[in-house]
Amino acid sequence: MVKVLILVTALALAGCVSKRDGSLPANPRSIWCGHNSPRRDARADTPRAELNEINGHNARGEKWCGWKS
Repeated sequence: MVKVLILVTALALAGCVSKRDGSLPANPRSIWCGHNSPRRDARADTPRAELNEINGHNARGEKWCGWKS
C-alpha cells in the first residue's frame, strides 16, 4: 500500500513540474535570471558564510545574466 502511495505521489509531482509537451526549457539559465536579481543586502555585521553566499549569487548572475558588479 505504501509503495502504491509513493508511486502515485511521484507521478503527480512529475506532472506538475513538466511542460504540457514534455520538453525542457531551451535555456534553463533564463529562468534563473528571470527569478533572481543582484543581492545588495550585505552589511558590516553580515557573517562570512552569508557574504560568500551573496558573492556566489552575484558572480553567477554576472556570468549567466550579464549583471554588472
